[in-house]
Amino acid sequence: MRWRVSAETSVRAPVNWVVRPQRQVINMAIALAIFSLVIVLLSAYGVFHPSNLTSYVRGFMTDLGLWVAVVARLILALLLWFSAPLSHTPVTFQVLATIALVAAIALPTIGTQRILKLLDWVASWRQLAIRLWCLLGVAFGGFLLWSISPIWAAA
Repeated sequence: MRWRVSAETSVRAPVNWVVRPQRQVINMAIALAIFSLVIVLLSAYGVFHPSNLTSYVRGFMTDLGLWVAVVARLILALLLWFSAPLSHTPVTFQVLATIALVAAIALPTIGTQRILKLLDWVASWRQLAIRLWCLLGVAFGGFLLWSISPIWAAA
């Protein structure tokens, strides 16, 4: 019997088998797609209403809000890391997962008061600058959606 090793999954299988991603990876990809869609929607809202978005984020940034942001970054890091092997850009996903993990660790270290000062500084920017940063968020979410597309296409 001839065997092949799939470059995408590192699974050794007979040549006539179709190597499909594991169910857990597909579920993580779906969760990452939902997370990415939220990023796109929030960022798009910021493109059209930048002052409302900065006010919303400022109101959200309490001690509880800080920990919600930490958990969100940890979830993003896990989703990126475990979805990486079957994505279009596995190395980029692993780098982004590491960055998200570092950001999750850094947020409590920075503290709520410093983050609020940073938000006040961002709120003082021109509307165009905030819109451009939010547009970058739309592009980032779109990149994540495109990059994980082969996972559910192979399902």
